[in-house]
Amino acid sequence: MVKDIKHFLEENETLIREKDELNIKLIEATEIIESIRKGSIDAVFVASNGTEKVLAPKTADQAYRRFIENMSEGVITLHTDGLILYSNSSFAKMLDLPLESLIGTNLRKYISNEQSETFERFFGEYVQHDTKVELSFFDANGIRRYFNVSLNAIYLEDFMALNLVWSDVTDLKRAIEERILSENEVVILNSKLNENIKILKDANIELSAFAHIASHDLQEPLRKIMTYSKMLKDGYYAVMDQQGQNCINIVHSASSRMRNLVTDILEYSELSRNDMLFRPIKLQLIIEEVIADLDIVLKETKAIITVVEELPIIEANPVQIRQLFQNIISNALKFIKPDILPIISITYKIANGRQIGKMDEDILDTKFCVICVNDNGIGFKPEYASKIFTIFQRLNNNALYRGTGIGLAICKRIVERHHGSIFAESNPGKGASFTIILPVFQEKSVLFEGASLF
Repeated sequence: MVKDIKHFLEENETLIREKDELNIKLIEATEIIESIRKGSIDAVFVASNGTEKVLAPKTADQAYRRFIENMSEGVITLHTDGLILYSNSSFAKMLDLPLESLIGTNLRKYISNEQSETFERFFGEYVQHDTKVELSFFDANGIRRYFNVSLNAIYLEDFMALNLVWSDVTDLKRAIEERILSENEVVILNSKLNENIKILKDANIELSAFAHIASHDLQEPLRKIMTYSKMLKDGYYAVMDQQGQNCINIVHSASSRMRNLVTDILEYSELSRNDMLFRPIKLQLIIEEVIADLDIVLKETKAIITVVEELPIIEANPVQIRQLFQNIISNALKFIKPDILPIISITYKIANGRQIGKMDEDILDTKFCVICVNDNGIGFKPEYASKIFTIFQRLNNNALYRGTGIGLAICKRIVERHHGSIFAESNPGKGASFTIILPVFQEKSVLFEGASLF
């Protein structure tokens, strides 16, 4: 009896131990299942040969697991058949999927078709050693994403698995693609630019050829027309009837305008030549010579020209600067108001690029001579301020105001060849103001926009 009781007690103790062990296993199993359900543990139920087993890798401690969870890179563990045993939150975000729906699915369903062969090599040659590859897949929104993937094999309990670390390089790859696209566009644009440069050179050759024709072939017949029309007017005008007199006046006037037009076109084309020579010139002397040349027109219009202060010395081409001011002043004398005394004032300031404003950084300290030519003529609408410098641009009736529409275009070309700028400001009936900005010294080429002064 004593033996039976002793045996019973031993069996009871064994059963209690087994019960405790089963309770511990049950608690562990419950925790594992709950963790799997929540997606917070690297384990999954795998059905194989009609049996179910829990695959739980032997991971490090909780601190390591927390480190993996907080990584910006995606981390997954794959079974050798492609089943996702573990995923951190970052990888789920890369796929734009809930973490709980990701674990237990096969990674193959996310890999793009053209990269399936690379993916299958994970379980062949790649598994033999740590490696890095590039893969892409489509997220839940159908957007293709690119990744650099680091791969290494691990052994879990009684099977082998793969650890994959995914670095998202989508933005970098797209930036590279955009840069390549931009570089290709630059190549295309450069090709078009070279074509346009060739077209421009051809156009310049044609312009030079036209200038040659204008200076020789056109001027001679024009000279004959003017000569014979003058002979008719001088010798036979008195014996002509009214209709004949009108005809001879029209011929003489038209041929005179044509001669002026040919001369202006020739002068404009001559400004395209590269042989620009600069030297120190006295602007005051240039202005005085221009005023002297316009003496007859000044007397006819009774215009007054005032130079507020003696103009300085700058480096320039004297012939072209003379032409510049002659065209500007002639333009002012052309568009005067009837019954109002024409007044033209010329002022200047010396200023650097910083003071003028709207200048390139490399010329902020460059010295400029800023010359303003103001008149009290008929003026023009502000929206025409840039158009008046375009060749053949005329804002007024030909019958009322003479000219070919090239004078101000020549002024703009001269100023630009001196590495300067010219612009105009006006309002109808308020006169016009022309501002000419020229470097005091021709040290280097500088181009800039017009700006309001001081």
